[in-house]
Amino acid sequence: MSAIRLRRLQADHVRLQDFVRRHPRVQLLRAEGDPPERYQLRYQVRGLRQKDDQLIEVDDHLVEIALPRNYPRTPPQCRMLTPVFHPNIAPHAVCIGDHWSAGESLASIVARIGELLAFQSYNTKSPLNGEAARWVDTHLDRLPLDPVSLVPDELPVVAAPPPPPAVMPVPDEEVILGVLPLDEPEAIIPTLTPLPEEFPLSCPKCLSRLIVPTELLGRSTRCPGCQNVIPVPEQIDA
Repeated sequence: MSAIRLRRLQADHVRLQDFVRRHPRVQLLRAEGDPPERYQLRYQVRGLRQKDDQLIEVDDHLVEIALPRNYPRTPPQCRMLTPVFHPNIAPHAVCIGDHWSAGESLASIVARIGELLAFQSYNTKSPLNGEAARWVDTHLDRLPLDPVSLVPDELPVVAAPPPPPAVMPVPDEEVILGVLPLDEPEAIIPTLTPLPEEFPLSCPKCLSRLIVPTELLGRSTRCPGCQNVIPVPEQIDA
C-alpha cells in the first residue's frame, strides 16, 4: 500500500468516526482493515421499501461502503444491505453522483447517502429504478420523507427548559470555626464555575428561545421553528 493511500484511509477513518459520534442518526457498525477499506453503517432516517405491491415507510437502513484499490482516484463502491425504494439506488449499487472528486471525504459520501435515503436528494432523469423515478415525479408534495440534516453542525436543537440551578451545600459550622479565627472576618474563597453542558440562544429571525449543547460553540445550528441557520458564539458570556 502506498504512503499516499495509507494517509488517505487513515484520515477518512478519523473523520468518519467524528461524523458518527456527532450524528445521532448514523452508526458505524463495522470497519474492516487497518486502516479500514470497508465499512458497514446504519442509518435511522425515514425512507421507502417495497413489499409485494405496497410501499412502506422504514426508519432503519444498512449500507456497505468499500474503498477500491485505486481510491481516491476512483469513487467508493456503495451498496445497500437492506431493500430500498429510490430512483438512484439498486440492489447492487448506490449512485452517489456523476461527478466524483478525489478531494471529497468519506464522511461527505456518508452524508450524501443519508440524503438519498431520506428523499432529500434524487435524480429522476437517469435513474437506476425507473418505477421509483415515476413515483417521485407524482409525489413531490410528500418529499422529503425525512427533513433531518445530515450535516452534524446543522442539526436542529430542540427547545427545552433550562436545568434547575445547582444547590451548593452549606459547610458545617464547626468546620468553619475550626479553620477561621473568630476575631477575623470569614475568608471568601473564589470557586471556578464549570462550563455548563448547554446554554440558551435566541433565533434572530423568529426570536425562538433554544437550548444549545456547549459542544456546538463556534459552529452553527438550525432553528427548529423557522429553519434559520444560526451561528453559535465561540464562548458563553459570563
